[in-house]
Amino acid sequence: MTGELLERIKLISPGTPLRKALDDILRAKMGALVIMVDDLEKYSKAVQGGFKLNIPFEPEYLYELAKMDGAIVISEDASKIFAANVHLVPDPEIPTHETGTRHRTAERFARQFGKVAIAVSRRRNIITLYYKSYRYVVNDINFVISRVNQGINTLEKYRKNFDRLLMELDVTELENRTTVYDVVKVMEKGIMVLKISDELRPYLVELGDEGRLAKMQIEELTENARDLMELLVMDYSAEDLELEEAQKIIENLVRDPSVDLVKIARSLGYQVQSTSQLDDISVEARGYRLLKYIAKIPMSVSKKVVQMFKGIFEISKASIEELKTVEGIGDKRARAIVESINSLRTRKNLQIEEEGE
Repeated sequence: MTGELLERIKLISPGTPLRKALDDILRAKMGALVIMVDDLEKYSKAVQGGFKLNIPFEPEYLYELAKMDGAIVISEDASKIFAANVHLVPDPEIPTHETGTRHRTAERFARQFGKVAIAVSRRRNIITLYYKSYRYVVNDINFVISRVNQGINTLEKYRKNFDRLLMELDVTELENRTTVYDVVKVMEKGIMVLKISDELRPYLVELGDEGRLAKMQIEELTENARDLMELLVMDYSAEDLELEEAQKIIENLVRDPSVDLVKIARSLGYQVQSTSQLDDISVEARGYRLLKYIAKIPMSVSKKVVQMFKGIFEISKASIEELKTVEGIGDKRARAIVESINSLRTRKNLQIEEEGE
C-alpha cells in the first residue's frame, strides 16, 4: 500500500471528525457519497446542480446533508463543506468493477480526477474509499484490533529470534568461522520483522487514535531493525557497497512476496543454487555493524577503518595505537572499538560457560 493512499486513509481513521460523520451515517442505516476536492470550480463539468455552502466542516452538518440523495463535496483536508445534493457526472467510459450506482460513480470520479471519493453503503453497511486507481474498504474496528494484536504477537517472536541469531553471529564473527548460511538465516528473520511491520501500517492508520498503544509497541519491536539489516548487507555482500545500495537490497527483499535463504544469498552477490551450498561458503564481516552499531563510530569513519583493516577479524586484533593511525580515529574512538570487541568476547565466554553447566 502506497504512502499517499495511507495519508488519505488517515482522514477517515477513528477520532477524526470525518470518520465520526461517516459512522453516524452508517448507524442511521443511510448511504452517502462524499468527494474531496481542492477547488469546486475546477470540476464544474463533473459536479453539477445541488447548492453551494462553503461552510466549516462539522460532523453533524455532513450527517444531515447525507439525508439528501446527491453527493456532498468537501475540501481535501476535511475542513470545509463546499456543496451538497450535487449530481456527479464522471466519464462513463472509465471502467469500473463496482455494481451499485453510488460506488460506480465514486470509483470513476476518483480515477478521472485523482481525488478521494467515499461511498457509504446503506445495504452492506460499509465505507469504501477510492483514490486514483485504489480502492480501500474500511474494516470493522474490532477486526482491525484483532489483526493488529495477532501481528504484534508474531512480530515479537521474529524479533526475539532475530536478536538471538545476531548474538550468535557476534561469536562466529570474532572466531572467523561465519558462513553465508549464518548470515542469511539472521537476515531472513530481520526481513520478516520488517515485512510484518509494513503489513501492520495500514491497520494502524485505520485505527487512528485507537491504535496509539499498538503503534508504540510496534515501534519498540522494530527499533533499529532496518539499520541492522543494512549493516549486515554492507558487512557480507560479495562486493563492498555504499549504504544507499544496501538500503535498496533490503527494500527489494522486503517487497518480495516469496523471499527465501537462497534468494537472500543471491541478493548479496553469491551465486548459489540450493540451501545446501550456503554452509560451504565462508565469509568474514567487514566490520560495519561492529563499528557503527556497537562502537558508535560514524559511517564515514567506519569506511576508513574497514579500508585499512579489511575485515572484523583484523580489526579485533588491532591495538589502540594501530587503530589511531586511521584518519578520524582518536584515542576515544579507538578505545570504544577495543572495548566493544572485549565486551563481545566476554559475552562469548559467558555463553560457553552457560552451555557447559
